[in-house]
Amino acid sequence: MPIKSRLRIFLTSLALAGLGAQVALAPAPAAAHLAKWGSWEITHRNLMKLFPDADPNAWRIKRYQYSDKEVAVLERELGFALYPEDKTPEFYVAHDSEGRFLGVAIFIDPRTKPKVLDGSVLTLEVGVGVDARGKIDRVRVYDYRGDLRLTKREFLSQLEGRGLDSEFHMGEGGLVPVSGEPEESQLVANAGREALLLMKVALGKG
Repeated sequence: MPIKSRLRIFLTSLALAGLGAQVALAPAPAAAHLAKWGSWEITHRNLMKLFPDADPNAWRIKRYQYSDKEVAVLERELGFALYPEDKTPEFYVAHDSEGRFLGVAIFIDPRTKPKVLDGSVLTLEVGVGVDARGKIDRVRVYDYRGDLRLTKREFLSQLEGRGLDSEFHMGEGGLVPVSGEPEESQLVANAGREALLLMKVALGKG
């Protein structure tokens, strides 16, 4: 399928995910903000974990500036105020070696209140890849020093195939939290929903 057709399917899928249906399905508000790394080398390495079939040299960056109206919609849906940098997100567009559109990735830091482990701040940085249908393709958790089960495919694969109309509450809709880590598990699920929402508002206008 031509790249423009695949991209059009992605945008249409996002556009059809109406915001009105999200309110009833939304998890309890939990603060989250966009994650950033200091170098393209690290960013690129983490992107390839989301779309391993992507052409390493063909990533495109889509920057977006949310309007005041869009910010208000996002803050209402997410349940927290956006940081200034959250209002100008970067989306990473993946293509394979033949130029076919694979999907879009974004990085989320689903925690704003610091959590300390062994005397240092425990970070939770989540990458979300969304496929051409507007569904979650992969989720990865990077450099996490807490319970490593949170980073394993057995847990993360539960979010694959979910869209904005899906359930994201841990303990419901087939989602099983890591035992002993209900809060961290929910934060990862929240990151998946936030990624879809940010893309829908920024890109789902087709």
